[in-house]
Amino acid sequence: MTRRSWRRVLFAATMALTAGAAGLVGSAPAQARPVQAWSFSVTGEPGDPITAGNSYSYSSAAPTPGDEMSAWGGEQRRFGMEFWSDTDNTWRLDISAPAGQTLKAGDTYQNVSQPVYGSDAASLQLYNGGWGRSCAQSTGSFTVLDAAWGPFDYVERFDATFEIRCAGATGGLRGEIHISNPPPVPALYVTLTVDPVATVSNKGIATVRGTVTCTRAETIDVGGDLTQQQKKAGLVRGRYDIQVPCAPGRAVPWSATTYPADVRFQRGTAQAVTEVPVRDFEYWNEYTVTDTSTLTLTR
Repeated sequence: MTRRSWRRVLFAATMALTAGAAGLVGSAPAQARPVQAWSFSVTGEPGDPITAGNSYSYSSAAPTPGDEMSAWGGEQRRFGMEFWSDTDNTWRLDISAPAGQTLKAGDTYQNVSQPVYGSDAASLQLYNGGWGRSCAQSTGSFTVLDAAWGPFDYVERFDATFEIRCAGATGGLRGEIHISNPPPVPALYVTLTVDPVATVSNKGIATVRGTVTCTRAETIDVGGDLTQQQKKAGLVRGRYDIQVPCAPGRAVPWSATTYPADVRFQRGTAQAVTEVPVRDFEYWNEYTVTDTSTLTLTR
């Protein structure tokens, strides 16, 4: 495990141990992503338990050793960030709009509490992981200055200001978060077609054909099972597989032959179940495209 992984594991463990006492809700989602350009600052007043009255400022323009920032979204309603540093501190910020609304530029929410399980209200929470400082309860406000989202909660831009005061504290804090990432790449979607007519050689080897269309360039696997009910041999089954360099917006033809060689198909009808397992690692999205067809085998 790398140094970064250990740090994240320790931060997550601290969050879990503190969650019950501090009223923390949730954990970092799997789609948290490193941020290309960012800045985060928080200024505390005397009597604020999260900052202990101190001020902190971090930026990708002037990083300190080990600085890492990651961010994520949730249905364009939620924004979250986590920050790690070797030399200073760790932070987590969570901001949510009310259910049915999205976080967008110009939105301001007042009298916002920490997230409450099962609540549809707007929420705001800041956690200092370096010293395990948080609020059991708090009230605050936030204003969204800019927000741009991509597929699967990709955060392209998110800028916001916020203020928090812990319940019973004599002082509060205010802060800013600015996130900027490159424009998102398209999510990977695949369309599969299978020709209704396939060919069979005089050796009984069948060749199935079709096309695939992708939303971005990717090498994909096309595979399937071909079955045919024959009078003498009964149910004959063969497997076909092929890798296809898919191009965005273009129907790319593919053809795959059955194997092993001792499986002999005949002219006539056959059933094909063709699948494309899609693994979009850009957005950690996996699904399978399936086509079930009755084919005519000809010479």
